[in-house]
Amino acid sequence: MSYAGPSALIATLGGKPQVVTFVLDALLTSGVPVRRVCVVHLSAHDPRIQGSLNKLQVDLHTTYGKSALRFESVPIHTPPSAIQGTYAAIKGRPVDSVDDPSAAEAIWMTFHRLIGALRVEGYGIHLCVTGGPRLIALQALSAATLLLTPQDRCWHLYTPPALREAAGEGKIMHVTEGASALGGVSLIPVPVLPLGLFIPGLQQAALQSPDQILAAGRQWLSAQDAQRCREVIRRLTPRQRDVLRELARPGARAKTVATRLNVTVATVNSHQGVIRAECRNAWGLSPTERVDAQFLREHFGALPDHIWEQS
Repeated sequence: MSYAGPSALIATLGGKPQVVTFVLDALLTSGVPVRRVCVVHLSAHDPRIQGSLNKLQVDLHTTYGKSALRFESVPIHTPPSAIQGTYAAIKGRPVDSVDDPSAAEAIWMTFHRLIGALRVEGYGIHLCVTGGPRLIALQALSAATLLLTPQDRCWHLYTPPALREAAGEGKIMHVTEGASALGGVSLIPVPVLPLGLFIPGLQQAALQSPDQILAAGRQWLSAQDAQRCREVIRRLTPRQRDVLRELARPGARAKTVATRLNVTVATVNSHQGVIRAECRNAWGLSPTERVDAQFLREHFGALPDHIWEQS
């Protein structure tokens, strides 16, 4: 596991600070040049969170030295009010619990801003989502799909039960020779598809709200889908277009389409073969992937008249 350039570890944090040091040790041992450690957590008003932060800060400075690693505490804050359609870079109020109604969006925006800032600064990113509440991990992964690149990595930390129990809440911060008898930790890669690379503009939308970003993604996908439909329709003969339009209606069958168009079922089936081939070509599907009635209904059933007429 060897990566060029400086890397940043983003880790979710709860009451077990050793999650961060276990991951950091594993990455450094594997040759990853981690220069920055960012821990994302709920409000430090929680004594367990504050205790974890204190242990981490002391341990990292003692083990690695103050100049070797930059340690950063990243508390989750609610986004402030929207300004001209985007969220300001300033922070809102701290989030104390995932039960807070605004927690999900606050977590998502915190990760989105953090990952975006690290990208701008040129860091490779290693994201570990093992620590803290599950909602934090889910929102972290959601944000990661928009901003991570194929060179970045996402990890789950596996700690053997005996070591996990002995480590408690920071009793063991590193898997030394003595602790190794309890078993070693493992970094398990979590596949993340970097959608931001395929949907233009999403990586630049780091200060938008989740709803705005998802809406932009849906709009882009809808436009791409409509363009593929136009390509298929444009390549068909007028009679093949008629067959496709009929097949895209709810409950359509070859026999009913043949009756409506006053042709034989064999003719409809022949046109269906051409239609399916054109769909596979437009959507980049393999010959073994099915283009069935449901596919045709989903993609062509709601097309407005002007697309059929302009193609």
